[in-house]
Amino acid sequence: MPKRTHKDLSQLTQTIETQATPLLEPAQEQVATHRATRVVYIPLGQVLPDRFQSRVILPPEIKGAFFAGEMDCYQAAQSLMVAADGDAGLRREVDELLLLGQSILSEGQVEPATGSWVQVQGLGPRFLLEAGERRFWSLVLSAVQLQLQEEPKLQVVEQKETSRLRQVAENIQREDISAVDLAKAIASLILIFQEKYPDPNAVNEMDYYRQALDGRLPHGIWPELERIVGFARPHLVRHLQILNLSDELLYLASLYRVEERRLRVIVAAPKQQQRELLLAALEEQLSSEDLERAVEEKKMRGKNARSHTAPGVYRQMASRVKSWLKFTQQPGFDRNYDRVATELSVLLKDPQELERAAKHLETLAASLRKIRDRRR
Repeated sequence: MPKRTHKDLSQLTQTIETQATPLLEPAQEQVATHRATRVVYIPLGQVLPDRFQSRVILPPEIKGAFFAGEMDCYQAAQSLMVAADGDAGLRREVDELLLLGQSILSEGQVEPATGSWVQVQGLGPRFLLEAGERRFWSLVLSAVQLQLQEEPKLQVVEQKETSRLRQVAENIQREDISAVDLAKAIASLILIFQEKYPDPNAVNEMDYYRQALDGRLPHGIWPELERIVGFARPHLVRHLQILNLSDELLYLASLYRVEERRLRVIVAAPKQQQRELLLAALEEQLSSEDLERAVEEKKMRGKNARSHTAPGVYRQMASRVKSWLKFTQQPGFDRNYDRVATELSVLLKDPQELERAAKHLETLAASLRKIRDRRR
């Protein structure tokens, strides 16, 4: 792929109806009224995604470098593929994009992307995407994976100017929209109704969406939101609260498509527990009930210093159980648990101690089976 000049693109993506200026060459001026329905093919190097698109594809560090002009789209795609090797959620995302790209290359693009031409200082005209970012990155990734010599082209519908409202509406209609992406879409609608648009000089895109959490909304916005999104106000409010999570947790929750019910528990937990809870939810596939139980247990331990247990203690307990299980797998081991129970009863002579031991073992067995079922 030919090298491209890198520019800081973070200030460009002003996808506001009044700010995106369409570019027309003199010979095209007479057909200006037809540009909204004109379908063309544009080389990927001339296409620019929207920095404030609510659906996140690039990890934060790669996205930041791309829009800062430190890498072009092909270098960003290469970095994305490398990052995916160590992350199951990112691996799934990249594989899905590659399948889409291969389908477009072999069978053609079924639905064109949409956007409008904008002027980029130092680069000239670029096609700013309103919709179709996944199609764009799928082709970029496929071009990198297949080492294509000829640059692929994205089929697009040229519009006179981009519309954030249209962009948000398309995102909401997606069947696979994550809870985080829906929260950002709802926030976008609220801000559009208040005529608040992204600041192209903003360092952090999430600060734009979090403005929707500030104060009471003007009269009439909630009924309109309910009509557009198709959910009642409590459902919309619960999703908005997700935006209180840190940027890191929002990215992980979006990447792994954690549902609102589990995120609701994490948002309600103390800030210092939220990261641990989300990682546990991902690694152990904990349900919302499991998360609530974990929060409550930690709260109870905080109230009673004597019952406080450090995380290392759980690891020690698990390690000892694992050692015992490993011992039972040795050749010639007699799995006569009546004998084991008899020997244990000699050590625990009090019947109440034996009862407590039985209950602990039964609870541990139930927890193990629950985790096993979730992993199937």
